[in-house]
Amino acid sequence: MATWICPDCGYEKEGRCKPKKCPECDKNVEFTKKEGGGYCGG
Repeated sequence: MATWICPDCGYEKEGRCKPKKCPECDKNVEFTKKEGGGYCGG
C-alpha cells in the first residue's frame, strides 16, 4: 500500500489508488506519493 499526500494541505491517505479529491481541503488536486512508505518487500 502507498501513502498519498495532498500538496495543498498535507493530508495523508493510505491506499492502493491515488485519490482524485482531497477529503480534508475539498480540492481536486494531484496527490503525490510519499517516499519510504514502509514497504518491506514481502
